[in-house]
Amino acid sequence: MGVMKTVDVEGAMALMAKYVNMPSGPWEKSNGDALMAVAAKDFDALGMTVRLRECEKVGAVIEARWGNQSKPLMLIGHMDTVFPQEESKPFAVEGGKASGAGVLDMKGGVAILHAALKCALTRLDPAKHGVVVLLNCDEELGSPESGKWILETAKGSAAALSFEPSRPGGAFVMERKGVRSFRLECGGIRGHSGARYKECASAIQELCQRIAKLYTLRDDERDISISIGVIQGGTAENVVADAAWAKGEYRSFDPEYQEEIRRKIQAICVEPGVPGTTTKLTFGAEHPALAASEQGRALYERARGIGESQGRKLGLERTGGAGDISIAGKAGIPVLDGFGMLGDGAHTLNEYVEIGAIGAQIELAERMIVGVLGEE
Repeated sequence: MGVMKTVDVEGAMALMAKYVNMPSGPWEKSNGDALMAVAAKDFDALGMTVRLRECEKVGAVIEARWGNQSKPLMLIGHMDTVFPQEESKPFAVEGGKASGAGVLDMKGGVAILHAALKCALTRLDPAKHGVVVLLNCDEELGSPESGKWILETAKGSAAALSFEPSRPGGAFVMERKGVRSFRLECGGIRGHSGARYKECASAIQELCQRIAKLYTLRDDERDISISIGVIQGGTAENVVADAAWAKGEYRSFDPEYQEEIRRKIQAICVEPGVPGTTTKLTFGAEHPALAASEQGRALYERARGIGESQGRKLGLERTGGAGDISIAGKAGIPVLDGFGMLGDGAHTLNEYVEIGAIGAQIELAERMIVGVLGEE
């Protein structure tokens, strides 16, 4: 089956360009609020009832509803990116690829969601069927503010589809690692590194020793990963540092492993360290693990069948990446992820989407929405 005539690839491209050209790092609340105000109008134009939920530290959450709200189908997306404003690359098209900050992860996915709904709502009876869209601006942080609304909405929904990028080659995701962030803050005694070093205590030395032990928790056989992503500290090479800090995370598919690693990190951080120093551990935001389910597999089989009718072979994968679909999965409803753009380079400045695949992805999502609601 070819791409449906009603699929608006041009409109999806224009929407994607508009969103990409509005920077929205999750730390930049004003940018996030501005983008969500624009996106709210786009979903309002579909005839949806749109509500903006204000957040304290990040951009607002969009909740857009249509039709009968007795167990609607939930559609999930996020508008924040990993790029601060100074790294935000504008939208560009070259050689069959579209690039720009967040084009793949996942402003392009939101454009597909919108285009698919534009088609699907013309085929659905609002008296019989309902849809709820939830878009947030803090997914890259672990959804610390929006998570409660995701779970609350999922508990009232029949199923959830997420528009994170399709896996390479076109594949869906039914299993995701759980992830939790943490921060280490080390204190020491400052002084001249040559004349007074015997009286000093290096916060950087303390931090490095803790980090070296933390990396021993990596366990490839059990798919447990641990990473320190940011380190800062000190003032000059000839000054013993009295302050240093690091931010990291750990991930696993098994929730029991998550708890095990948390305890081990705590134990490492209370062990005796460099004399004269202190270490403070703080845990941050968390995305739960998403486990495979029979209900989720049924959703995948429906999506796979649509792909076959398009002449595509769409697989199923597990990924170490976290996502908001895992929060929805805690509600016990069927969930499936990967309805977004095809491309590569997520979280890098070389991020891109394959323009030639956009039409098929919109059609897939549109038919999936209509099918799950029982009209195909």
